Formats: sequence, structure tokens, C-alpha cells
Amino acid sequence: MYNKYNYYRNTYAVYKEVNPADLHFSVWHYVSKSGSSYFYTKEGVYRLSNHWGRAAKCRWVLSAADNKMYVSKGRSRIGYAKWGDFYENSESTKAYFIKVDYQKMEVTYDHKSRDTSAQAIYRTAKETQKIIIKVKRLLLTNAWSKYYEYDDLEVLRKELIDELIF
Repeated sequence: MYNKYNYYRNTYAVYKEVNPADLHFSVWHYVSKSGSSYFYTKEGVYRLSNHWGRAAKCRWVLSAADNKMYVSKGRSRIGYAKWGDFYENSESTKAYFIKVDYQKMEVTYDHKSRDTSAQAIYRTAKETQKIIIKVKRLLLTNAWSKYYEYDDLEVLRKELIDELIF
């Protein structure tokens, strides 16, 4: 079980965004060298940061109020994760799977402990990132399509992405 003494060692977690007005404290317990601030409770940890995704040897994702998953730099946001929301993050373990939202044209990843699908293929973190880069290219650009014959670009896009993921 993770707690304030070990959650920052090779872990994966999805933090849920918190409105700053809802916080019941004004002083953070710890500020990291990279500028992230942390507040600990018995149940979990609050994190104020402008970078989400990879943090040292951890992979911490922010599930925002706008239903987006933040895994990069941007404006500062506050997230909260319960101690039970942390999972082991080993670079050599096949622990991650890729999710694509074709409506929003977004690709994210998640930990196998949070898998609700029977179809997921698990990969190492490095393998997952490589495929996400390729999927983003297919999702967000069309230049690659000139090398294919097709009737419906969106059908082709989905077929190619599914082939990469599964």
C-alpha cells in the first residue's frame, strides 16, 4: 500500500482535478525541485503542478474536469489521488494499455490495474509512448493518407490505429 513516504517511487496514478476554491488548506506540506507542491491527507495526496505525465520515475496523469487527460506541460492544475490509486510503475513490466477517443480525436494510456476492457494489450511504458506518437500522427494529420487507396478516410484511420493498438 502506498503512502506519503513511498508514493513517489516508481508509481503510476490518475489524479482527479480539484477546484482550488474547494481546498481546505492554504500551506503545502512539500514543494519539489521542479516546483510541484504536495499536501498529504490520511486518504491521499493533493498535487499542484504545471506538468503531468512523466514525473521523475513516475507516471502521473491528471483527469481534468473537462474530461481531458493531461500528460504534458501547461497551466498549473491541482489534482488529488487516493493512496489506493497508486500502482507500481516498472519500466520493464508490461503494465500499460492505450485508449483512443475517436470523437475527441485523443489518445491516452492507462495502467492495467484500471483496465475495464477485455481487449487491452499491455506494453511497457516505452513501447506505449512509441505507439502513442504514431497514433497521434494518424489521428491529427492526413498527409500519410496519400499513400493509401480508400473510400472513407475515417474508416481507414480507425483501422490503422486499431492495428497499431491491438
